[in-house]
Amino acid sequence: MMDTLTAEQKIRQQLAGSPVKEPHFQHEGPDVVRWITGGSLPNMHVTFHQQGNQVAVQCATCENIIGYLPVDSEATDISSRLVAMRQSGHDH
Repeated sequence: MMDTLTAEQKIRQQLAGSPVKEPHFQHEGPDVVRWITGGSLPNMHVTFHQQGNQVAVQCATCENIIGYLPVDSEATDISSRLVAMRQSGHDH
């Protein structure tokens, strides 16, 4: 059956398990690694974990918590906290 599929169908088969299904890429949740990059600050590769009214920012490599972000805060506050985390000297 694989020999009669088009290239698109073969790709769908590998990604979604079916030649006709749409692939679904996870973009939310605790297993999604986020790359916080840009500028001259060190990059961070982290996962976000909801903990009540805050989000724990956890290193994707060593799984240590680097810091916390408030859920109901303004973007400028979140941005300044992310800058502080990037400047903290965490090796990963």
